[in-house]
Amino acid sequence: MRRYLAFCLPLAAMLACPVAARADDAPPAPPAPAAQPLAGAYGGVFFLRDEADDFRLYFQGRAQVDSYNYFGAGVPETSLKSSVFLRRIRPEISGELLHRFQFMLAGDWGQNGVDNAGGTNEAYASKAGTAPSATSGQYSSAQTASVKAAPTDVWINYRASGLFNLQFGQFDAPFTMENRTSDKYLPFMERSLAVRALGVPTNKEVGAMVWGETADKLVFWSVGAFDGDGQNRPNVDNRADVMGRVFAHPLAHVGGPLKDVQIGGSFRYGMRDATYVNYDYAAMTTQGNYAFWKPTYTSSTGTTHVLPSGAQVGFAGELRVPVGDFDLTAEYVQVNNHTRETADGDPTKTWRRGALTGNAWYATVGWWPFGNRDVNGLPGYENPTHLDFSKKPAKSPPRALQVLVKYEQLRVKYDSASRDGSTPDAKNIDGDTKLDALTVGVNYWATKHVRFTLDWVMNRFPDSSDAPTSAQRAQAPGNAAKTADADTRATAHVLHEVLGRVAIAF
Repeated sequence: MRRYLAFCLPLAAMLACPVAARADDAPPAPPAPAAQPLAGAYGGVFFLRDEADDFRLYFQGRAQVDSYNYFGAGVPETSLKSSVFLRRIRPEISGELLHRFQFMLAGDWGQNGVDNAGGTNEAYASKAGTAPSATSGQYSSAQTASVKAAPTDVWINYRASGLFNLQFGQFDAPFTMENRTSDKYLPFMERSLAVRALGVPTNKEVGAMVWGETADKLVFWSVGAFDGDGQNRPNVDNRADVMGRVFAHPLAHVGGPLKDVQIGGSFRYGMRDATYVNYDYAAMTTQGNYAFWKPTYTSSTGTTHVLPSGAQVGFAGELRVPVGDFDLTAEYVQVNNHTRETADGDPTKTWRRGALTGNAWYATVGWWPFGNRDVNGLPGYENPTHLDFSKKPAKSPPRALQVLVKYEQLRVKYDSASRDGSTPDAKNIDGDTKLDALTVGVNYWATKHVRFTLDWVMNRFPDSSDAPTSAQRAQAPGNAAKTADADTRATAHVLHEVLGRVAIAF
């Protein structure tokens, strides 16, 4: 009995008291969360950072190889020829410092070109009945290849909060939605007429901007002061341009299919001092870079230049309605830009003072047959790059197809002497410039970073002719084709452009 009790009592105590169980019988502790990598690719962005995550570097860039092809009455008789060229070669380095500062350093090595891209050879000049000239861009046979290199986006941003940021440097000016959309992600190969020809021909400006967005993404705002003289150009007259943009998602809190509707507006105001501003007004071009309005002309006294001078005023409105696999985007731009005319070689002498006024607009309908709409983000946002390691990136590369149709219209008037009552030159370029453009485009994203684009553009110049009048100053290429027959020169109103692009962006 004693032996039996000596064996059972300790056994019963062990079974009744779980504390007496062995320590290695306890359930295992949950594993520690995996440490985030210090280098690699995350969400399609290559990064490098320190262990404390106080310093981050992002390695980015873009390369775009384009093809331009032209068709239409009289076009074969002009200098517009099919070409494949390097549109952009842009390495980029961006990053974050101490969770408060962001920066970007980028430069463009494109586009490849020639110093006389519109030139012709002796054979063409002979056919045209005009002797080639060593000083004439139209008939010179010297076409020397060149590669341009220049800084593009160079800026520093201080983030106090999501609602308040201060950005300083050179970047896309805050005027219109499309101008604040990176050319990596534009729906077409180039920005619309309303933006590139009228609203912000310079695209980028040097200055400072405060911007922010509410936490619920209901309202985004930005306003800044800029030199106003364009990319890589220092201030020449000690004056600044003020530009601002605000947009909202008014149905964000309502939900439903229209929750992402976006509406907004932009403004710009600046002055150009006639004593110091000696650069030409920006030329206006089609998407395929055909210049239909130029700031120079052969006048009674030689070559006359049109320069910005005095007030430069612009307003713009924007609307975007994305629903399901479709999206509608539209913008309108109105400008009143004062000008002056000067003699070639002597910009200090002013012949007369006038203005270029008018408007332009576009409307685009997009359809996504497959893939995620806005595969590369929402248009109109160019916030600094930031990786959120708490979010899991997609397991497979996104693919998408986008089909687009766009109609755009430009209507501007140039009056060389409207501000001083002087007499315009007898060979002036005063009058209306009108262009209607219909574009059909297709974008295919093989991955988020590899994109193939094909655009067909029908540019129509209403009432154009070989003898421009004040009712229509713009000419189709066939109107100015010296070797084309008289009927073609009088009736050629259309330029077709077939444009293609292979692009990599990351």
